[in-house]
Amino acid sequence: MSTSTRDRIDAFRAQGFFIMRAFLDIAERAELRRACDAALLRTRALSRETGHSTPSISLLTDGATCFQDDPCALELISAFVGSRRVCELLAGLSRAGAGEGEEDAPRLKDAHYYHEQTRRDWDGDWHRDSQFGQSDPEIERAIVATTTSVHFRVALEDDDRLEIVPGSHARWDTPDELRIRRGADRTTPHMPNAARVALRAGDACIFHAWSIHRATYLRAPPRRTIDALYTFARPTVRRWALPAI
Repeated sequence: MSTSTRDRIDAFRAQGFFIMRAFLDIAERAELRRACDAALLRTRALSRETGHSTPSISLLTDGATCFQDDPCALELISAFVGSRRVCELLAGLSRAGAGEGEEDAPRLKDAHYYHEQTRRDWDGDWHRDSQFGQSDPEIERAIVATTTSVHFRVALEDDDRLEIVPGSHARWDTPDELRIRRGADRTTPHMPNAARVALRAGDACIFHAWSIHRATYLRAPPRRTIDALYTFARPTVRRWALPAI
């Protein structure tokens, strides 16, 4: 294992994120932006809400619709988020080998394109992705303690919208953190120990989805950021009962 790989893994274990400066060069950024912008422009034309007041558009789940006029753009994005170059950054980040039901190979769940707002500025909620669809904090706590989900994010324009509480992926909430993200003050600017992640165009950031984090959504400057979500869970093995004779 190279020193740089070890450093990335150590940073992820301790802080819950690391940054790869200049991950994309100018030509790569331009190519990916053309592909993603094709989807964004079509989405904005089809909907008065999606692509205007939502944080992002789905590039894969809604790919058949938003890339209808340019299927080659979808192929380019799919190849990028599934590339060996990207997946190598995720190697060693799972709980594989700890006996907790995970593998080292990442499994892509979806990819989104984060964009600037067109109507108003607003602050996102502080959250862990683990809370989505999970109302019971104790069940969520078990998910945080035993599983891994990772965002790979690459900025096609400068992007400092993301804030993270470093190290929060590796522990449960303090009373103040739980009160904020599960209470009525979810958009407060006063989350204890939060740090802003500033990316320059071409930089990539890998962060644990169970980290406490949030983003701000502004009309300016332009935002063009690809975010791919990966999990490391082993596929569920389905078993069917034999028919009664």
